[in-house]
Amino acid sequence: MSYIETFESELTLKLESGTESTAEIVRFVSEKVLESYRNGITAGGKGATVKRQGESRRPFPPKAR
Repeated sequence: MSYIETFESELTLKLESGTESTAEIVRFVSEKVLESYRNGITAGGKGATVKRQGESRRPFPPKAR
């Protein structure tokens, strides 16, 4: 399972159980986001190239006329 799929299943479980407060769920999500951010920083610091599938979301610069 990918990171997002794992996160989604954990979050769904927490929401459907109904035993955790809103604050606990917000804390869980915040911790996961921070963990993901730190992992990205660590990967970037090692010089690893992050390759994404699909097209870039940035528009190409306009061509000189």
